[in-house]
Amino acid sequence: MADAVKIGLIGCGRWGKNILRDLLLLGCDVHVAEHREENRALALEAGASSVCYDQSELPNEMDGYVIAVPTARHYETLLTLENGVAPIFIEKPMVPSLEQAEDIAQRMGDRVFVMHKWRYHPGIEKIAELRATGKYGALKNLLTRRLQWKHPHKDVDAFWILTPHDVSIAMHILGHLPEVKAVQTVTHGNDVHAMTAFLGTSPSVEISISDVYPKMERLISARFEKAVVSLNDSHDAFLEVRHIDKNGKPLDQLSTIEISDEFPLIRELRTFVEYIKGGAKPFSSVADEIMVMQTLQALRLAAFEE
Repeated sequence: MADAVKIGLIGCGRWGKNILRDLLLLGCDVHVAEHREENRALALEAGASSVCYDQSELPNEMDGYVIAVPTARHYETLLTLENGVAPIFIEKPMVPSLEQAEDIAQRMGDRVFVMHKWRYHPGIEKIAELRATGKYGALKNLLTRRLQWKHPHKDVDAFWILTPHDVSIAMHILGHLPEVKAVQTVTHGNDVHAMTAFLGTSPSVEISISDVYPKMERLISARFEKAVVSLNDSHDAFLEVRHIDKNGKPLDQLSTIEISDEFPLIRELRTFVEYIKGGAKPFSSVADEIMVMQTLQALRLAAFEE
């Protein structure tokens, strides 16, 4: 593996093991830092070149780093890499506060990219393309629903786990993030368990997230002048197109648009690896993440307004 891209993977738990799998599929030489002994053993078994307890113990001269530790540890983990030069790909959100995001931007912004995997979903890419080309007319409304029962993370609430996905989707499709107009929430103490947020006017964006919904639901639906284009399930290999007549009335006409069924995770990791080799930058620079965090902060503050 002399010519392989050397990646330091920091964190190899529930999601990190998937990152390890895909980095290995991309031919990378992966060295893992992971606090839990059982996960270090699983990483070696999966094909990691080496494992250690802490990122300070990783071999020198990594070509890049991927960070997949719990959100609450993102900021401190980034700071341990501050004095290096290798690019960093970190799971979303980059950090759980705007202040920390601005600090990282000042300290090491050009090196850090955020893993907003939905920006690499073929369905989201296609909807963004349809908006840009105007095939179905102007985009009027974007609706996202990310609903489920519970979530597996213990360090942050449902807001930080779910909402960044849909904010990044809106950014990718619209090319910007509109102003927050209204927010409805279900909260308990300092935790947000459900939220419906309304952003912008033309086009408008409606985002719904919940970890107190009795079943799993994922929906991204874009209402254009001439059609409603929807990704009804994250694993679908097609978009559903329901057509609208010139008077704005729904028609019986239904069609589909085929999309790739390749998972977004390997698509974003491939982009990062190719960037290390001299290719184009990944989506979601720190500058992008500042805009995402500004929207998230506005939503979070609105959630607890009386």
